Amino acid sequence: MKKYKLGFIGYGNMAKAIIGGILRSGILYRSQIATSDPLCKDADGIFCTRDNDFVANNCDYLLLSVKPQVFKSIEFTCSAECVISIMAGIDSEYIGKKLNMEGKVIRVMPNTPAQIGKGAATIAVNGLDEKHNAFCKAIFDSVGQAYFIPEDKFDAVTCVSGSGPAYAYYFAKAMIEGGVVNGLDKETSKKLTIDTIIGACEMIKANPDVPLGLLISNVCSKGGTTIEAVNVFENCQMDKIVIDAMTACKKRSEELRADK
Repeated sequence: MKKYKLGFIGYGNMAKAIIGGILRSGILYRSQIATSDPLCKDADGIFCTRDNDFVANNCDYLLLSVKPQVFKSIEFTCSAECVISIMAGIDSEYIGKKLNMEGKVIRVMPNTPAQIGKGAATIAVNGLDEKHNAFCKAIFDSVGQAYFIPEDKFDAVTCVSGSGPAYAYYFAKAMIEGGVVNGLDKETSKKLTIDTIIGACEMIKANPDVPLGLLISNVCSKGGTTIEAVNVFENCQMDKIVIDAMTACKKRSEELRADK
């Protein structure tokens, strides 16, 4: 029996968000969590140390939440039952070999909306038993929604959910600016944009069997206003621009993964 149930190497924004979700959901108590971080401050009642070895050897589960380049440069031993990694670009095989934990690593890709409990996380299907997979899913369900996906699809996941929040922010920024250009004050345009995007996404969720093309056409009255905007999108091949951008994102993910 280890002293702690879950340990974190790294205590940045994502680690804090995950711990917050765990505590709100009642999965664990503060006394069951340990963290290791060079700064080791603002732990809010969570045990914190600068000793990676202590955390990695006194917890049932170890969650790696440092930057990939930091992980490559640090050395510590590990005797946890299972290692969970949220590091981008480093596969479970590399982690397993570095920590002598082959076959005991679960790779997860969360995204930044986890910080407000609205994240989308993917968990690599890599053969660990049901107990460890279930605990991992419970952690990431506490900060949004978690899905099991084969690890060889993670580069594709990167270009959808991993990097996807930035695309949404980019489009929202353009909508806000468009409202201002066409006569609204910035605050009004921002509020309308945010509520419109949230409402549209909720419509997609509420109508899972309705093709998105139909949802688009339902807003586009013949000879009306919306169709004029959609025509501009189509003439600019906006869908191709988005797909090309996502493909470039995936390619970079592949390059980072290969650069070990």
